[in-house]
Amino acid sequence: MLDAKTIELVKSTVPAIREHGLTITKTFYKNMFERSPEIVPFFNMDNQATGKQPKALAMTVLAAAENIDHLEKLAPAVEKVAITHCNCNIVPEQYPIIGGHLLDAFKEVLGDAITDEIIEAWAKAYDVIAEIFIEAEKKEYARRANNA
Repeated sequence: MLDAKTIELVKSTVPAIREHGLTITKTFYKNMFERSPEIVPFFNMDNQATGKQPKALAMTVLAAAENIDHLEKLAPAVEKVAITHCNCNIVPEQYPIIGGHLLDAFKEVLGDAITDEIIEAWAKAYDVIAEIFIEAEKKEYARRANNA
């Protein structure tokens, strides 16, 4: 679980995410696809072209920041995303790659407005959130295996 200071720091970013979330996620995807091309096949490029995926991620990041102290509120959304992730064959080993690029996008877009302390808080939060997604995906993969 996250400590009170981490929660406070993540919540402090809510206004910036509301204002710049889509720019952050567009920057994230652009940079990730350029710097980690091995991950490209796991993404729906049609949803990239239409802007659907960057917008969905921006809304997910905002919801996570707003609910960082009550992540259980995100359970219905997590389950839906887990199904999509399993359809794309996402595996736990990809989460650190994605997390690194997401934090880099925060820094690139927000610049000096995002301190090292806030980045560290988001890194901790990302690890917790990633584990929630990984566990949901494990359950979904298991469900699929049992129904095969």
